[in-house]
Amino acid sequence: MRVTSVLTAVAGASSASAAVMQIAATTLSWNWTVTGWSAGCARSGCYYDFNVTGIGNDTSRPARPSFKAYCSGQGEGADYRACTALEEAGTDYSVVAKLLPRNTAVNETSPAPPQIQVSLKFTDLDTPTTWWNYTGKAEAAYNQFVAPLMNFTITPDTIFGVA
Repeated sequence: MRVTSVLTAVAGASSASAAVMQIAATTLSWNWTVTGWSAGCARSGCYYDFNVTGIGNDTSRPARPSFKAYCSGQGEGADYRACTALEEAGTDYSVVAKLLPRNTAVNETSPAPPQIQVSLKFTDLDTPTTWWNYTGKAEAAYNQFVAPLMNFTITPDTIFGVA
């Protein structure tokens, strides 16, 4: 079963009997660090791999866990692909990533830069019956074989929880 199907099923089952909460992302600043970004395209399609890290904050509301994961996948516009957790956290968490479809740039002669979207779902650190999902995206580049590995930041722009 695909990760998006699982997340959709869980969200649907959870929200049927629970309250869904949404928080304005501008009220909670949390930057994730992407390191070792490598991406390229071949006849079989485009692909990527990178590490993503978030530093936790126990005093924020909701409290946020630290996390680190390795992500790899392929296909612009493909479904989310599960990342591999590289460290334990104070709660259960999962990270997924996907390349967003590229639009043609304003001049319509070359496509816009690729965008990676990352989503983190974790169990609330204070209330184990509540979970949170933070999602953000960033522009990147197809740098494999032509440029060094890249590092950049993703800031979540969508935040919701289910209690």
